Amino acid sequence: MKAVILAAGKGTRMGEITDAIPKPMVQVGGRPLLWHLLRALRGAGVTDAALVIGYKGDAIRDYFGAGHDAGVRLSYFTQEVQDGTGKAAEPAAAFLEGGPFFLTYGDIVTEREVYEGMVEEFGRTPTDLLMAVRTVPDPSRWGAVTVESGRVVRVVEKPAPGTSESNKVNAGIFIAAPSLFRYTARLALSPRGEYELTDAVRLMIEDGCAVRAFEIDSYWRDVGTPEDLAAADREIDRRGAGRSG
Repeated sequence: MKAVILAAGKGTRMGEITDAIPKPMVQVGGRPLLWHLLRALRGAGVTDAALVIGYKGDAIRDYFGAGHDAGVRLSYFTQEVQDGTGKAAEPAAAFLEGGPFFLTYGDIVTEREVYEGMVEEFGRTPTDLLMAVRTVPDPSRWGAVTVESGRVVRVVEKPAPGTSESNKVNAGIFIAAPSLFRYTARLALSPRGEYELTDAVRLMIEDGCAVRAFEIDSYWRDVGTPEDLAAADREIDRRGAGRSG
């Protein structure tokens, strides 16, 4: 299976940490976030990955090269304008032709078993899109996801605090069929002025596509702030999952 990783953003909430490097290159456990993600994907059977780069993308290309250290063959594509996650994977569409693929945000830290579990679930129940979800106390920072009998029936991007009907959120990891790109092509800018991947998910649901949820019940963190980074660093060190690989 192939994968595409969205690694084009600066990560403005990280402050000065990302002045010199893109967010996927910040270090946890002595390695870049992106290294941990690639190693986890490799453990789930991914052999080839597309890295969608943008802000200071040369830092990613220079560090990872062809991907030998991470154990995954890498190709690079550029998101020329960082205008959201919705269309970010489109430069890699031709690379991903031929079958389902992982699509993941480049700032996620989780267990390798999550990716393995998603592959197993997709094999049991093939769908148009398998979305990882995670239960959190406050979904207002993410896309709130309503799940009924395993199917995703509603996604609300960054709901106002206290307004969401669900505490499950988009965990930033998907297995998608190539048909996803038919829906990203239809996206319009959101009120935030970005193309939102969750809007493509909504279009798929409205069209009757099979969009299913995979619930993460092990460690997961979206590294969006310095506090998230510090917590992820402690967890990686505790598990000894850094330098040893």
